[in-house]
Amino acid sequence: MGIHIRRPGEYVRPAGRILLDDCFRASGEFYASGAYYFQESLSRFPAGQKVEAELVPEPHNPWDARAVACDVDGQRVGYLPAVSAKMWHDVVRAWNRAGFAVYVEATTNRWTTNDDKGRYGLTLPKYDWESLTDLAEAAGLRTAWAAAISDLTEQQRLLLREDGGYTPDASAVRALLRKRSQHPVFQWGTSKDSESLSDRMPFWYGYFVREQMRAEQERLRHARHIRSRLLHTFKDEIARRRQGEREHARDLRREQDRRALELQREGRRVADIAAELGLTHKQAESALSRARDAAGVPATRTQDLQSERRRQAAQAVALKRSGLARAQIARTMGRSADTVDELLKDGLFYEAPEDHPERLQLARRCGELRAAGLVKEEVLARLGVSRKQALRAFRDASSIPRVG
Repeated sequence: MGIHIRRPGEYVRPAGRILLDDCFRASGEFYASGAYYFQESLSRFPAGQKVEAELVPEPHNPWDARAVACDVDGQRVGYLPAVSAKMWHDVVRAWNRAGFAVYVEATTNRWTTNDDKGRYGLTLPKYDWESLTDLAEAAGLRTAWAAAISDLTEQQRLLLREDGGYTPDASAVRALLRKRSQHPVFQWGTSKDSESLSDRMPFWYGYFVREQMRAEQERLRHARHIRSRLLHTFKDEIARRRQGEREHARDLRREQDRRALELQREGRRVADIAAELGLTHKQAESALSRARDAAGVPATRTQDLQSERRRQAAQAVALKRSGLARAQIARTMGRSADTVDELLKDGLFYEAPEDHPERLQLARRCGELRAAGLVKEEVLARLGVSRKQALRAFRDASSIPRVG
């Protein structure tokens, strides 16, 4: 990675200014990224000095089209981490368009290194999720999003909802991408930023889709509550008819789980067990988990599995950062490409849960329900999300101590 040379006029400081610390209370702090490249600029300040850092979006940055630099007195001294920049880039640009430069109160710092030369850095305030969404709303991002979505067909809008707006259908994303010049408020990532088209989509496109879905789900829940009285008798009849089917299915699953555990005790790997029983890798892992619970396997075994999951997730992230593509990581780890995708998402979340606020909030909710004494299936039903997301939240709540 090199240093982006800004084009003449790429960023012109607006006449107005807003200091976020005047409007919001910081919930924590973090180090700016890339300070290593700006030691000369940072060395002008003594350690511990309070400075106002200007947030400067860099849409022409060849390494990250959604980069957000930190300038002090007009000189660049660092960047927001990439995960944060993806969320903040459009917010800062929207405020810039409204005529305001955006500042935060930062602190310079210095620490000693082995070569005794020392290194300089910058500590930035961290704001909670509500503060960021308030800034986005006030800057008009929701209105701009509604205009962008209105350009899609009804079918494309439906496709945009796939996987809750996280990884929507590629055709819907391409339709938005083709019209990006008509909606310059939002900055798309480039192919250098990510191989995935949905990852290149502006963060707020997906977020507002999920917000809309949650509102609609709330209305549907209310409607279902009213209809439930009329359908109560019918549902009871259906339940009675299917009781026998469920019992038969449970018997088959218990036998499958028992066989999976038996194969594992014979020394078979999960991949081999999955092939033997005609299951996916995840289904085989679930079968083993159920069998261990039924057989009274000590809790330390489950903890070992959680530790192994964290280890594999960290390994996947390390391989990705070493330059390997997803297919290469899959071959190296002996896992499927889909499993590698999940491991990469888990690894980034385990490293910095606060950088994934929606997932962290769901995991915390899961932990609260478990602490209240609810069993697993009751917790999954209460979370109000897809079963895939609910299972992931259940795993997150168990795997990260400060969440669970």
